[in-house]
Amino acid sequence: MSARRKLSTSTQVAIYSVVLVVFILCASALFVYAVSENVFIRNYSSEMRNIFMDSPMGKGFGYGMGRMSIGRGSTEFYVKIDETVVQNPSELVSVPDVEGYVRTRIEGSSYLLYGFWNGTEKVVLGARMDDLDFFLESLATTLLLSLLVGVALSVVGGFFLGDRVSKPIKDTSRLLKEITMDDLSRRVETEPKTSELAELKESLNKALDRIEDGYSRQEQFSSDIAHEIRSPLTAILGFSRLIKRWGSSDPEVVKEAAESISDTADKMMTITESLLFLSQPSIELNTTTFNIRELVDELVGSINSEESNDFRIDVADIDISSDRVLLKIVLKVLVENALKFGKGGPIEIVWSNGVLSVRDYGKGIEKDEIDKIFDRFYRSDSSRGGQGHGLGLSIASKICKVLGLSIGADNCTNGGSVFKVGGLR
Repeated sequence: MSARRKLSTSTQVAIYSVVLVVFILCASALFVYAVSENVFIRNYSSEMRNIFMDSPMGKGFGYGMGRMSIGRGSTEFYVKIDETVVQNPSELVSVPDVEGYVRTRIEGSSYLLYGFWNGTEKVVLGARMDDLDFFLESLATTLLLSLLVGVALSVVGGFFLGDRVSKPIKDTSRLLKEITMDDLSRRVETEPKTSELAELKESLNKALDRIEDGYSRQEQFSSDIAHEIRSPLTAILGFSRLIKRWGSSDPEVVKEAAESISDTADKMMTITESLLFLSQPSIELNTTTFNIRELVDELVGSINSEESNDFRIDVADIDISSDRVLLKIVLKVLVENALKFGKGGPIEIVWSNGVLSVRDYGKGIEKDEIDKIFDRFYRSDSSRGGQGHGLGLSIASKICKVLGLSIGADNCTNGGSVFKVGGLR
């Protein structure tokens, strides 16, 4: 792991803040220094030229008429016209010929030279830059002190800002570490200062909601499996003991117990196969085009062959595209559910605009159970003690999800309930 990743968020924010502030301050200081130097030199050069142009020499009245000086100390400056050195107070020997203003060092001292044309004459003016050197030194000292103060303030402000930014994250991290499987109800309650942290808080709480819900479902699922398997195993154990005790003396007991064991084993096999189906990560589809009316008639015919029921079918004679086998399983689950809770009343199977409905005229579904009936092992209070293991509607729901269909349930105004499968085309 790199050193940067080992640093805390507050430290990283402080470092980045200091680096940014130092960069801005340095760039600003260099800019101020350069601009100030340039403005000073230009103004100084302009002043030297104005002094020269106002002098007798600048007006062409001859050389040596008055001494020209500039600055607070009335410093006399160097004057050269063409090749003639008219004024040389410092007795400079090697003064370069320049065009425009140039700051240079001559014989160990800082000078400003300014060359220009006065008509046909080339004029070079020069002056020692004691004032400029003093000004620039003072400016550099001031800028350096400002830079140091700015860095100090940025360090303090950076750590303060970093702490404010990282505090909600630290609080959230501490909370997540304290959450255990024994108590999944805790949520992030820190008040975020930014929209990003608010979004993070919302996402974490939603994730914790899903984890808690999933864990609760898992616990309930495990409990339901144990309950569903325990009952038939208890029955098998009881019948086995019955055979062991009375089988040798009463063959009829053996026959009845064996039939009961076989029926119970079949129920266990159904539960096992249903659980295996629900646990499959993916289901292979075999999409074909088939007649929906023929599928309904085929299913109703197979059910009526075992028991006579009152089916009222209003399904169009049209072709749809789906997995015929899986859709038949869904329809069978819904029809068997309607027969179970319909109390012997008619069962309506209706097709309308891509929606296949199965309706019964039974008691209906409790309002607080409508959202739960598709959960695994869920059985309504009215079905307790009856046949079934609460997996049929879960299987139908999973198949519809795989087929890209919707499935839902509702109560009817004049009694009974209706299950609808939508999205069929």
